[in-house]
Amino acid sequence: MCLLTLGPRTAAALPYEIYIDIETEDDLYDLLATDQISEASFDALLFLHQTRVEINRADRKRLYLLPNLDYADVDRIIAYRQRTGAIYDLRDLVAAGILAAELATSLDPFILIDPPEPSRRHADAFIRAQGRWSGRHDRLPPPLAAQARVRPLRNLDIGAAATLTRNRLRRVRWDASRSALVAAPERVRFEVPKLYLHWQGASWEVIAGTYRVGFGQRVTFDVTDQATPNGFFGDYELRSDGDLTRACKRAAGELAQSPCPSVPVIHVTPDYAWTNRLAGIALGLEQPAGDGWVQAHAWGSYQVHGLSQSEIAVASSCEDPRRDEDPGCGAPRVYVRAGRSTEPAPAARFATLPFMYVEALGGGHASYFWNARRHLGVTGYGAAPRWLVQGAALGFQETARKPFGGAFGAVGVDAAFGFRSQDLFLEVARSFDNQGDGGGFGLLFRSVTTLPEATVDVSMRYYGSRYANPYARPISAPDELDGLRARDEAGLRIAATADVGAHVTVRAVADCWRRLSSGAMGTAFFGRADWKLGASWSLALWVEHQHGAQERLVAATQLAYDSARPVALSAQLRHRLIGAPRDTTQLQHDVAATASLVTRPVDMLRIRFRVRYDFEDVSDNHRLQQMLWAFVDASLAPRERHALRLRYDLRAFLDRRASTIARLPNPEHWLLLEYVWRH
Repeated sequence: MCLLTLGPRTAAALPYEIYIDIETEDDLYDLLATDQISEASFDALLFLHQTRVEINRADRKRLYLLPNLDYADVDRIIAYRQRTGAIYDLRDLVAAGILAAELATSLDPFILIDPPEPSRRHADAFIRAQGRWSGRHDRLPPPLAAQARVRPLRNLDIGAAATLTRNRLRRVRWDASRSALVAAPERVRFEVPKLYLHWQGASWEVIAGTYRVGFGQRVTFDVTDQATPNGFFGDYELRSDGDLTRACKRAAGELAQSPCPSVPVIHVTPDYAWTNRLAGIALGLEQPAGDGWVQAHAWGSYQVHGLSQSEIAVASSCEDPRRDEDPGCGAPRVYVRAGRSTEPAPAARFATLPFMYVEALGGGHASYFWNARRHLGVTGYGAAPRWLVQGAALGFQETARKPFGGAFGAVGVDAAFGFRSQDLFLEVARSFDNQGDGGGFGLLFRSVTTLPEATVDVSMRYYGSRYANPYARPISAPDELDGLRARDEAGLRIAATADVGAHVTVRAVADCWRRLSSGAMGTAFFGRADWKLGASWSLALWVEHQHGAQERLVAATQLAYDSARPVALSAQLRHRLIGAPRDTTQLQHDVAATASLVTRPVDMLRIRFRVRYDFEDVSDNHRLQQMLWAFVDASLAPRERHALRLRYDLRAFLDRRASTIARLPNPEHWLLLEYVWRH
């Protein structure tokens, strides 16, 4: 059973579900919207696209993050780089027979080429400004965002992200008279959530500001979203939410009725979003030692975090939030107060509360590399949250990602050994916390075999029921225990990519796992085949099946025409069945269809058009969503360094749910304007 069942949502791990060939960030959002990649793959690719891989500095692990590459490709790139001293253009790799032309082109959106010689160095800069608006019912000003990355010197990298938010609550306080939290209402704010400076020398590097770091097989510590991390890099990520949000999020609370009108329910453009990872200082060192080299990293972070209302517990009235029957262990009420404290106030709904706690975190990693394929390392970290709300002892619910009870951490050992076409990886870790059980063990063994026409990735894992490590992001099943995926399971996963002849590529991921606490088995399946039907036509078929707490079956096909110039077309159909295991009479049938067109009438202009129809539960139009979504996107690049993009979206909700009938606007009209400058 383990060998015959698969699933792409089991982990963020290579290989990706499809051959990744994009031009812009929006292409990644399209792949996610059409269910061609999982959310885990999207997270990895989005961050990789925004940060890029420096092809002349990246080590073997970092290069392997690039989509569509296997270890054989990576080793050839490194050998060519060592032989020639530097890579000045991807076309050089094609001319030397290192990569096929199509493969080299697919890497371009994910790399930076900065030749190491001082005579060839130059200043690089990237600035992107964008804003969105959804019509006359929207709040003003509209949400705005800007990202910038500048490398004024070959060794210095500076990045920042800023945004104008309108929908976030402010200033959370504890009100003893109410025994509840009180927040100030939303207002327009200018925020700079990401800012970093990164200096990288010949043997050492330092970063200050927002950054991400990870090592090994991600069992001990990782916040990178990447499959094979090895070190740290700056973080200036921003992302777009694709759904409108309610303009008024209030319940009655202390009022006679909610201040939000029952009809219509107005929706507004969401703010630009970001993920808080680490903020502080990190140091890295790499020095020759014997026949190999020593690598060492140390990092410290003092990051302020927001939190969902449902993830908060009042520790003074709840010793153990796992006791759901204890009325004192429920989440505290949150009131929104705009006037005097004695006035009745409404309660917040669907609230994410800002600046709730600060987490002090420190960690270190040291490893010895005999060569790029053989190393032994140790990683450890400790973290202590401190709540910023005065007047009450707050803590985490058991469903929050962070362990309740105080400080926590983990220590682990990882190793890699490679020979010929085989690469083996192992990581073992022990977690520590104050939840009463002291922590547990996690283990992952992984084997990657790179053949001339195929790659096979096999992993075995064990994460104990007490392994509560929120900074572990290894291969894992989609189910969770107390907010964590890498916990309470033992499993086997097989992923393979193979070229069958000259025109067919098959990708498959197989997973089988057992819940340690209950003994329940889970299996999942994903398989995809891509056929090249000629110079311009291609056909893809894929199927997905998941068996466990929920039964899920997806079958889809896509037919595409791409003549490179001037037009590319594709059409996709998907049928999904969802239901409870062993209950074939109550299966939910969903259907979706997508058609896309991309054209370049002239070199400087790229126009994209897509229409999607999605009907969830075709047997009942009053239960779930039925939607028609179309957009047109025009990108104008009159000069190589400048690009201006305008996008218009139309979304119509066609189902007969009460929430849809009360929804305003319907249909939705979105307008996006973006300007990009590169140097």
